[in-house]
Amino acid sequence: MGQEKNSDLQDELEKRFLTYALSTIVSRSLPDVRDGLKPIHRRILFAMESMGMNSASKHVKSAKIIGEVLGKYHPHGDASTYESMVRMAQDFSMRYPLVDGKGNFGSMDGDSPAAYRYTEGRLTPITSYLLQDIKKDTVDFRANYDNTLKEPVVLPSRVPNLLVNGASGIAVGMACSFPSHNLDEVMSALISLIDSPKQTVANLMKYIKGPDFPTGGIILNSKAELRKAYETGLGAIKIRGLWKVESLPHGKKQIILTAIPYSVNKARLIEKIAEIIIAKKLPPLTDVRDESDEKVRVVLEFKSTADENKLMSYLFKHTELENNYQVNFNCLKPNGEPARLSLLEICQEFLAFRKQVIQRRLSYELVLLEKRLHIMAGFAAVFSNLDKALKLIRSSKSRKEAHDKLQKNFKLDDEQTSAILEIPLYRLVSMEMEKILEERKEKLKEQKRIKSILASSKKIWKEVREELEEIKKKHADKRLTQIKTIESIEYNAEDFIEHEDVHIVLSQNGWIRKLKNLSDPSGLKFKENDQLLGSLQTNTRNLLALFTSFGIVYVSRVYNLPYTRSGFGEPVQSLYKFGDGEKVIGMMPLPAPSEGSDTPEGQVSMDFIKKDKAEESEFMVASADGFGFRFPLSNLAETTRSGRKIMSLKNNDRMIGFAPVTQDHVFLATAKGKAVVIPTDQITQLTGSGKGVTLMKPGESNLVGFKFVGLKHKVTLEFDSGNDKEITVKSVRLCNRGSQGVIVSKRKTILKIK
Repeated sequence: MGQEKNSDLQDELEKRFLTYALSTIVSRSLPDVRDGLKPIHRRILFAMESMGMNSASKHVKSAKIIGEVLGKYHPHGDASTYESMVRMAQDFSMRYPLVDGKGNFGSMDGDSPAAYRYTEGRLTPITSYLLQDIKKDTVDFRANYDNTLKEPVVLPSRVPNLLVNGASGIAVGMACSFPSHNLDEVMSALISLIDSPKQTVANLMKYIKGPDFPTGGIILNSKAELRKAYETGLGAIKIRGLWKVESLPHGKKQIILTAIPYSVNKARLIEKIAEIIIAKKLPPLTDVRDESDEKVRVVLEFKSTADENKLMSYLFKHTELENNYQVNFNCLKPNGEPARLSLLEICQEFLAFRKQVIQRRLSYELVLLEKRLHIMAGFAAVFSNLDKALKLIRSSKSRKEAHDKLQKNFKLDDEQTSAILEIPLYRLVSMEMEKILEERKEKLKEQKRIKSILASSKKIWKEVREELEEIKKKHADKRLTQIKTIESIEYNAEDFIEHEDVHIVLSQNGWIRKLKNLSDPSGLKFKENDQLLGSLQTNTRNLLALFTSFGIVYVSRVYNLPYTRSGFGEPVQSLYKFGDGEKVIGMMPLPAPSEGSDTPEGQVSMDFIKKDKAEESEFMVASADGFGFRFPLSNLAETTRSGRKIMSLKNNDRMIGFAPVTQDHVFLATAKGKAVVIPTDQITQLTGSGKGVTLMKPGESNLVGFKFVGLKHKVTLEFDSGNDKEITVKSVRLCNRGSQGVIVSKRKTILKIK
């Protein structure tokens, strides 16, 4: 009870959330600008180095490596730790892999790696440069999670790993995404920055042309776009897959994909292309198959009459063959502070780190050297009068007595005296003595060299430069990713759509079918408690409008609807974003966008569309509460999956019908047997969505339908009893809109107007 305290809840929440967020940013998600690693990757590499697993050693079971990491440095999940190790071994994930994996480590198709009991690993040659000199006090160490061991705060990396291998991570309120780069280019840029420290990002880009992804491809960004991304640390890299045309016998050709954008799942990409082929969205493309082995080879078969450039332009737009890689240079600075840096700042931070590492390494070596020279100074003093030294040792009765006599007569300290007493007798021969004296001479020379380097900033930078040149010479390679400015090939999506007559069938419960052939819609089978709502014939190039009870219209291209091979078709809810309780009340074909308001070839049931473009076709919608309006054909344009609201409804009202305006009068009826005939010109025309005007007051009933008629026409009413009744329009009183109508049926409920 004595430890309880009162605190404001909001203050406590803010304080604790900030603590959690900072912990996530620093200890998990963002890489360090110096070695380009997150803690998990750093611990894996350090554990492997501690186990003696260099590039020349035998491969070791991954299970043993993961156990070492979890037990000593990273007390978290084995699955996430193994995933981190796997990624460092994948040559399609890292430009320069840090782990040499043996076994199944996954693939570009998204295949999972084998369990860690089956795979093996060791460090790659380039990883040795990340860990080199780690035992020479080059970096700080901290206690591990249980305070029994020490682990490095950062690796003394000679490789600018953050740039050459990249990194990605999501923290709390902060994320990072670094693309990989070519080692040769990055090293050249760093060397130039040492030679000329006052540079700009534009200067560095003379060497670093742009990212170099492990999966290759083409970067489409301009130099200005890349420079802006490098200067601000924020941007997007547009990357496209590589392809070529391969000639076949008999004049045939096929397209070969040889590279896909970084981080794109190859299997899903092929699946997407296959879906396009099956849906006939790209008819000239006939087949796709994966012939990849170590190299990517995806074969696309197409009709010889097709333009391959236009085909690829379509695929670039509609698949991940062209993709954006987001650039976000958030990382941890040496003081642990997260910040978004520019390319120049990243290079400067790395070089400053390398200078510090070399200073610490040389200081460590100097301490060891001076310690050895101190011992050798004692050797030199004894060797100058060896007979006296041997006489003193032989006359002594104990080691302590010999130690004291030598120390007193030759003016040595305890460390020097102990080293002399431990010299084997064979080293007292003249040849061995000369070797020791020669070693002392070399050590003095090395001491002078190290001191001169430490005393000169210029010489330290020379050391940094030589190390970078050594790595560049041994590990530099050619770019995998090209950088080009390619003009997009213009194409018309309509060119790829085949003219094909199809039948659309819609059920009352909203199941839609697209069929190539249909002789009799009444012969179709439907789900239980479902029946035919309507059917029509149209062309694949045309549009289809679906109207719903929520006053929304969904307009899509017919060729986008999937073909029905068997079953009851597809629920419209899977094709569009329907709301709860929303139902389709009917459908209507529309001409292709390129055909304006002309009647398209092969189209039936579209006589209502006027052929005179100056006189645009009109339609009318009505709701159960008796509201409605007219609208022009131009209102029905292609929509997204969310559709477009065409009628505003209130108080649980619903849209009950739509029809083309074909006559001067309209007949309306309610469920409880009332009807009215009103002039068409009294119905307001709206160009946007709205509630409309009152067509008829249904009272306690609701409007069931309407039909455009002439005064000499007849209409048929369908009743709930199953019987029909034909009446003449003249028998119904002609009224102005907004009236309650006259009774046409006293006892029977009207279902619809035929």
